[in-house]
Amino acid sequence: MATFKRFQALVGSPASSPSPETVYTVPTSKTSVVTGLTVANVSDFELPLDVFISVGGTDYYLAKDLRIGPGKQERLTGCEKMVLGADDAFKADAPTVDGGAVDTFVVWLSVYEDV
Repeated sequence: MATFKRFQALVGSPASSPSPETVYTVPTSKTSVVTGLTVANVSDFELPLDVFISVGGTDYYLAKDLRIGPGKQERLTGCEKMVLGADDAFKADAPTVDGGAVDTFVVWLSVYEDV
């Protein structure tokens, strides 16, 4: 039975060694539909953000170096009703401030799973 689900992740890694965070992975033998995506910059600086889908080891960017101001949030349009297949991974990354360990963005993803 299909259900609505929400996923969130804190993202941020040093620019010298990027490490994208997996926000959501579609379960094996399932299909999901993205119903919403909101990102929020929780740092004190305007920083770039990457959001992408990894399909079979290939990354497909929905946003690359998207700059969002400090304390601002943005709803990313254009990905609603996007169908994700089995084992597709929804990922995001952003640089940390001065290479520190503090995450700089929160990513909120809503999906309709098992459709």
